[in-house]
Amino acid sequence: MIKRNFTAALIAAGMFAVTAIAQATVLDLGSSGSGTINGALFQTNNDHPTGTGVYDPFLTVQNDPWEQGYNSSIGNFDTKREPQWNHEIKFSDLQVTNINGTAYFGFSVDINEPGGSKSTISLNSLSVWTSATLQNSTSTDANGFFNGSLGTLRYSLGANQVLYDDQNTGSGGGDMNIYIPVSMFAGTNANDYVYLFQRWGNTDASQGGFEETALIRGLAPVPEMSALFPIVGLLVAVGSTSILRRRRAAQVKA
Repeated sequence: MIKRNFTAALIAAGMFAVTAIAQATVLDLGSSGSGTINGALFQTNNDHPTGTGVYDPFLTVQNDPWEQGYNSSIGNFDTKREPQWNHEIKFSDLQVTNINGTAYFGFSVDINEPGGSKSTISLNSLSVWTSATLQNSTSTDANGFFNGSLGTLRYSLGANQVLYDDQNTGSGGGDMNIYIPVSMFAGTNANDYVYLFQRWGNTDASQGGFEETALIRGLAPVPEMSALFPIVGLLVAVGSTSILRRRRAAQVKA
């Protein structure tokens, strides 16, 4: 009886593991797409220009075939260019962007892949942390993946992943916006540090230059063209009416 129960438990555990793996989300943005994972919104963008001097990144990572790191002035893992473009930020630096009635803190990533057959890249880990004190953990698991703590965990991508096709190629053009709900930061103080950890390239390799992340300064997303059509139609109608009135007035004077 004990042996039978033990076997049943093993089978159940195996089924649970398979189910957990099957439920992992793969969000494929392609070169133009959007979607949500664990409450965060991911969407492609095409902001220009975003050269480093304009973009003002706070997180910069680079390595081949995969890379990881978080924003810290002393550097860690595959981060680059400390402290100018890889450094701590504070909660008071974040600004709110409202999308469809939900308040988010936004982060914009300038992805730098070579193009052609090497245009794709995967975001395999993403976590956002807050801390009242400076953090410098470099703890890793057997695979070399960061598994430490950077304070209070506010968001995690979990075992899920985001795929992107960098048709913009190279730096100088925005690629991916990441929006984390403001509600996930309840209790955070204005002077708390905010740490953003990223790991790229475990599914689709990182093969180009820097992946740079900057803050989105409270901007509202550009509406889709379909949403603009009624507005454009109204402007055309108003303009046509105005022209017609002027013509009629001219005819009366004549």
